[in-house]
Amino acid sequence: MPPLMGLASMTNPLVSVLLPVYNAQDYLRESIDSILGQTFTAFELIIINDGSTDGSKAIMDSYADPRIMIIDQENAGLPVSLNRAIAKAKGKYLARQDADDVSLSTRLSEQVAYLESHADCALLGTWAQIIEKDNLTNRTLTHPCENGEIQIKLLFYNCFVHSSVMIRKTTLNQCGVYPEDPEKFPPEDYDLWLRIAQVAQVANLPKMLLQYRELPGSISRQKLEIMQARARKMSSHALITILGDTTLPNKIVQLVDAMCSIPVVLTNKSCQELLALLERVGQYQLACWPSDSADIAKGLHDCRSYLKLAYDKSRVRAINQYLPFDLYSLLKKLRR
Repeated sequence: MPPLMGLASMTNPLVSVLLPVYNAQDYLRESIDSILGQTFTAFELIIINDGSTDGSKAIMDSYADPRIMIIDQENAGLPVSLNRAIAKAKGKYLARQDADDVSLSTRLSEQVAYLESHADCALLGTWAQIIEKDNLTNRTLTHPCENGEIQIKLLFYNCFVHSSVMIRKTTLNQCGVYPEDPEKFPPEDYDLWLRIAQVAQVANLPKMLLQYRELPGSISRQKLEIMQARARKMSSHALITILGDTTLPNKIVQLVDAMCSIPVVLTNKSCQELLALLERVGQYQLACWPSDSADIAKGLHDCRSYLKLAYDKSRVRAINQYLPFDLYSLLKKLRR
């Protein structure tokens, strides 16, 4: 791990923490304090005030820490705010934090240590513990950790807690920044992760280094169906790019839907066709990451199992229409 550096390192911070804020007065101080209390100190904290109309601005201005940079702007949305902060950032690494989340004290030091010792990794997340409004729960967000497994599963769902990630800034010169297209927000982060994974290794630390707050009025809850539909579209685009075959869009969409728990009609033949597509994805990833064969195999195994489950559900739905009772509900009860 690189030595911890003091405030003098502000002229050349190793990490730039990006913290966008929009009307977050209830939890903002706790969020900022969790960054300022990190054991790793060679960072700058860029707070983007995205047109807040509550008491958020006063909370930001109450801090005198020289590591803090405040950017005030009219409300422009999350992707624009993050890209503006990225343009200002001096750090080698970019760390994300949401204004209502909390980073544990060793988060930055552990992520920096990993990235310094894994030069090929460009995107590093962590596991997270969930806060339901004001109550810390036993619920967690635990995504796969190794590059090979993530490279497979990321094609079908988001494997990163956005507020936990640290990104190697130079990688963005190659794959671009957050998409500002309104049709990709949310989930703007998933679009970026897919592009990063095409050019570099990715990973998660298997540690709870973030407390992720769930709020009833959050964007992810208000626009859940829209966000999920957009994510499936991003998945399909990434798969078409990887497979290099524009003649299979319908099959690829069907594969993505099945993997994302969208009800699809699958016959034995169509299921075998989708399994064959999965094998092609696996072959592509093996060619890209030959040293990660065991983790790629694990990711493929899990995806095959999920696809077979989608097939079983499809067959049950087909039978269910001829029965005077709900066979699917009955089978769920029998499994308990």
